[in-house]
Amino acid sequence: MPRDRTLGLWTAGWLAVFLLAGLVWLGDLSLQWPVLLIPLLWALVAARPRRPPDHRREPQLGYRTDTVERPALRPPGRRDRPDRR
Repeated sequence: MPRDRTLGLWTAGWLAVFLLAGLVWLGDLSLQWPVLLIPLLWALVAARPRRPPDHRREPQLGYRTDTVERPALRPPGRRDRPDRR
């Protein structure tokens, strides 16, 4: 998890550098400074404290979490169409 935090802060830092360079080069810093709040919010989200994963809630092996309404495998001997004679 520290690796995730480091990557998020690294990304926020580079985003701030590129946004600032773009504002200085092409924009008006006194007018468009709120754009620099985006990397600040990104860094706050990346640095927030996180709970450790709860190992009791891990799904069991073989437990399906999708919403299939009919079984993928039909029982032997079952036919989908009525018997034609």
